[in-house]
Amino acid sequence: MHHTYPKFFPLLFYLFFPISLYTQNIETVMESPPVMSNGGINMSHIFNYSPDSVSNYDDYSYYLSGNLNTTLWGIVNLPISFAYTNNQTTANLPQPFNRFSLTPSYKWAKAHIGYSSMEFSPYTLSGHEFLGGGIELTPENGLRIKALYGRFNKATKPDTFNTEPCFQRIGGGLMVGYEHDRFDISGNVFKARDDIESIDISENEINNSLTPSDNLSGSMMLRIKLPKGVVFSGEYGISAINHDISRTDSIGGDNFLFENEGDVSVYHAYQTSISQSSDLGTIGATYERVAPNYKTFGAYYFTNDYENITANLSTTLFKKVNISMDAGFQKDNLENQKTNTSKRAIYSANISSPITKKLTLGASFSNVESYVHIRDIYDEVTRSNQYQNIDTLSYTQINMATSINGNYILKSSKKQRQNLNMVFSYQEASEQQEDDLRFVGNRIYNSTISYLFSLIQLRFNLSATVNHNYNDMPQQTLQLISYNLSARKVFGENFRTAFTGTYSNSFNSDGALSNIINLRLSGGYNLKKRHNFNLSLAMINNNTTRGHSTHYSANFSYSYTFNVSVKREKKKLLFEGRF
Repeated sequence: MHHTYPKFFPLLFYLFFPISLYTQNIETVMESPPVMSNGGINMSHIFNYSPDSVSNYDDYSYYLSGNLNTTLWGIVNLPISFAYTNNQTTANLPQPFNRFSLTPSYKWAKAHIGYSSMEFSPYTLSGHEFLGGGIELTPENGLRIKALYGRFNKATKPDTFNTEPCFQRIGGGLMVGYEHDRFDISGNVFKARDDIESIDISENEINNSLTPSDNLSGSMMLRIKLPKGVVFSGEYGISAINHDISRTDSIGGDNFLFENEGDVSVYHAYQTSISQSSDLGTIGATYERVAPNYKTFGAYYFTNDYENITANLSTTLFKKVNISMDAGFQKDNLENQKTNTSKRAIYSANISSPITKKLTLGASFSNVESYVHIRDIYDEVTRSNQYQNIDTLSYTQINMATSINGNYILKSSKKQRQNLNMVFSYQEASEQQEDDLRFVGNRIYNSTISYLFSLIQLRFNLSATVNHNYNDMPQQTLQLISYNLSARKVFGENFRTAFTGTYSNSFNSDGALSNIINLRLSGGYNLKKRHNFNLSLAMINNNTTRGHSTHYSANFSYSYTFNVSVKREKKKLLFEGRF
């Protein structure tokens, strides 16, 4: 169907969205469709049934998601996405949308609106979700700018379900950098602060369980490309946290950038690396140190209190043998604040090579050796000489793994292909006391053999796999054997089917423990390349020494994609859609 739009329609866009086009090719803009949209919607229904009372599944749940991307004159992108499900933790308080995000872009400019996440540095802002707005500018001259502002934590009040309360946290940041052929340099600053008035909580609760905090962090990064393939990079990060700003507010503290009065801690982190690439391969080394308790409000998790030194080497011999090696040393308790001190030595190697046109072999080895010293504070302060209260809780943990894999092509032609894959792996985890070097740990042996068969013209694939796992523990042994059969067939261009069956049996030195049968049948149909229907049926039968359980499930999903556009034709704007 076609509709005619007024000729001044493009002018309305520039009136309400005043974007400069001096650097844009006007002719290209005018030749592009004024509006192009594409997107889709997906709906899934999941049904569960268990005739016994052992299994615990929701009888029915559904999931709805969709996305829409609109392009205006070929230069501005406006993507929108949403998701909704009835399987929510707060089922009595339904939400119209779980998440909403908008990411419009224009040439080298991109904006984030709604629920988004951005990346500055691992030491400042790293993937934390926020509700607000952000912008990324990456012009061709090498300048890089990122900025954001929004809510990082929603205020949560204490309730009868013992939900952990938290203040509303508002944050923002700025990153400025420059990228060049020979060097990259950037700096960023991130600020986040709790809103004391966002929840009503007593003074006693604030003092004992929850305190509003303030954080200011920043980092500088430099990367230089030197002659002869040498690359040097380094980054320094700093984070300052005021763990309780409620008292500073009460005494009149009002610092715009950071509340520096009260319980303030400052942490440091830095990382540097150097590498060289040549015809022989690549060699490099990295050093990183993160202070104890280092964290920022711009990341969910932080690994801190460690010093890490690593080196790596990769090369190719005789144009067919690929070799890579890594070695490293890591230790924690940098400032002797903890009663435990750990040191780790890590080294690994990988080698792979095509022996013949049909046979490819590979092997890998890795070893992690950790030394742990548990310090008894009372014994240390009461010791009068070096031979008194000698600590016997010093031990070494060894985790070693090695594997061998091979792939052999039995047959390869235009009509048929047959492959045979074999993998064997060995893992060892043990502990050795300082005064007792006997082996105490687990040895795990795992063997897998797979056969793959394909009829290319008939679009039929068949695979069979046998896996054996043997775990040798100090008190007993545990074995698991599983058999898997999988078949896939495509009929015509639109209908596809698949069947997967697995049987596994586990037992120890005392006898059988369990046997599990897992059967799954699925099918999919594509209608006019825009409508996709999928149905899968599954049955899991589990027999254990504790009892028997069976679970049946069915999953039906439908997805639909579309695109519409407004095109020019003989000085008219025509609406065209494909559904």
